[in-house]
Amino acid sequence: MRLLNAGLAALCAAAVPEFGAGQSTLLTALDGSAPAPVLEPIAVALVRGLAGVWIDPTVDPRATGVFFGMQHASYASLQVFHAVVAFRWGPRWSFAYGSVELADLFDSSLTNQDPGLSSLRARAAWGRLDAAVGSPRLAASAGLGLAADDNVGVLQSSTVVRAHLRMFPFKRDNIRIGVQGSWPVGGSVPAVEGGREAIDLTVRQALGRSWLSVTAAASRGALWRYSETRSGYAVAAQLNILSQLALGVAVGRYGTTYGISPIEWSRSVSAALRIGSLRLGTRYASTRLGVGSGLALSLGYEPGFAQGGPP
Repeated sequence: MRLLNAGLAALCAAAVPEFGAGQSTLLTALDGSAPAPVLEPIAVALVRGLAGVWIDPTVDPRATGVFFGMQHASYASLQVFHAVVAFRWGPRWSFAYGSVELADLFDSSLTNQDPGLSSLRARAAWGRLDAAVGSPRLAASAGLGLAADDNVGVLQSSTVVRAHLRMFPFKRDNIRIGVQGSWPVGGSVPAVEGGREAIDLTVRQALGRSWLSVTAAASRGALWRYSETRSGYAVAAQLNILSQLALGVAVGRYGTTYGISPIEWSRSVSAALRIGSLRLGTRYASTRLGVGSGLALSLGYEPGFAQGGPP
């Protein structure tokens, strides 16, 4: 298994012939990941609480607390981790962190012969700091992200600025419109001019004490030269029952820059349960994008949850 991991680590650098700059597919996969119970990375508007902060802090700019999520993916049995800490000090500040790693790349028989191999890793990490403010009709955030990519000894980094805006045009809060953008501003990972932009529209309908929400979202562009996708479209629906249970389903269609086919699909189902200040989430996704299909679990402690809305 360790020899297999070593081969997969090499593929991280060689999956595209032009990956000479050292960027690994682990970095692009982590960038396209989402913690549970987020259904699709570009259809994050359905999510309440801290899970959505990894992607868009304006989804719930009042949420505070701590969050941890883990995804077990089919791609070489990888583990993807997400964590968020959010607090209010003037604006709502949030720090989000994600990581993925191929550990134990080389068998002990090889490291005994060459001890230097034991220090080599294949891993990627993302850290993001955002400040969000909100009003009854508008929420906005600005932030800075730092990506680190260790591709078996080849170290790369990227600095990214990002901005989000979410509008609530009607008093009933049944329509939400979100726009976001991310732009690389430095680092050694080859960037794409223009960055990445996305827009989403969410319609919510009250059903007694429950809610039905539907989101349509689209994205274009990429952060880095060797990003996996350059465009995406997604539709997601979620039923929130008695402000305690949320059940969702989504489908996404993405245009890819490399891989088996120019178009890839993502299909996912999710569930989230709120118990007091705790929120438990899960999602299963079926896809060949990123780290592949897999099950994700999450736990959040959110003492500032606003009562009366969907979970």
